[in-house]
Amino acid sequence: MTEHVVPLGSGLQQSTPISTYNIISHDNTSNATPSPLARCEDIRYEYNIAPAIICSMCFVFGIVYTFFGYRFFKAVMFLTGFSFGAILVYLICIEHDVLPPGGNAGVAAAAGILCGLITMLVQYVGLFLTGFHLGISIAIGALVVIEQFYHPETKWIPIGLLVGIGLVFALVILKCQRSGTILGTSVFGGGLMIACLDYFIEQFMMVNYIWERVKAEPSQPVCWYSWLVLGCWPFCFFVGIITQWRITSHGYKHEDALLHKKKRKVNLQKLRAKERKTTNQSRYRHLYQVRRVNGDVISQNYIQCIQHELSPPMRSQNAINSEPTTEVDSAHTTLTQVP
Repeated sequence: MTEHVVPLGSGLQQSTPISTYNIISHDNTSNATPSPLARCEDIRYEYNIAPAIICSMCFVFGIVYTFFGYRFFKAVMFLTGFSFGAILVYLICIEHDVLPPGGNAGVAAAAGILCGLITMLVQYVGLFLTGFHLGISIAIGALVVIEQFYHPETKWIPIGLLVGIGLVFALVILKCQRSGTILGTSVFGGGLMIACLDYFIEQFMMVNYIWERVKAEPSQPVCWYSWLVLGCWPFCFFVGIITQWRITSHGYKHEDALLHKKKRKVNLQKLRAKERKTTNQSRYRHLYQVRRVNGDVISQNYIQCIQHELSPPMRSQNAINSEPTTEVDSAHTTLTQVP
């Protein structure tokens, strides 16, 4: 059934303002419902403190993603895991409505920190999630375009599209890490900035519209400036790619940074092993010298004790026999005491 929008004139309702619109169907039914397009006439500036602070922080993170995604590789890998875990857990908690809003936020933050640590410490997991985000972003854009021509009747169509395209790009980025990271961070960062901008302009109207496309549910029409907000996404994406490719990521490779870190760790271990070996050798050399000196002193004392126990004739004969070798023995004893 095709519908069109007709402005109310004086013939329909005299008390209704001219700016109010009704959706009237072609079957000439008398049930006229107020159109949600009336909310597009003004922009509300009633913001809550907590969502406003979170959106401001996410907007800053989106700038880092879009323009410095590849340069700050480790930090971006942590933010990728954090955003994936936090958003996924938060959406699950909202759908099941088990915890209060504060509990949902706490559980989502804990899950995000855990996922962020995993993606930061394990490089391939972070790259996989970055490519998965890139695929999901492309799939969301495809769902928005498809909705203008065809409304999916089942949820499995958007779910299959999201998971399929996400896995394809997640595997591709493992092969082309540098270019894939630049593309993925630019797309995800641009989407993050647009989502935060959408809150300050129209209270997440376009974000809700996209989420309804993911769930394959019918949605209310959005305002004309909502499409302008969404159109800023590809603009941020192209600007981010050019900025990263030509400026921020120029002369930087994350593989070289990791190899340099491993090489520095190996060199430090070799230096410590060499120091330990040198210390042990000097310690053994000092111990050997001490033992030699102590052995010479003990031998001299033992010989003197024996000479005292000999009889006077034997003592004089021993002194005569030892006279030629006195200088040699003294020289030998002196040499053994030299370190």
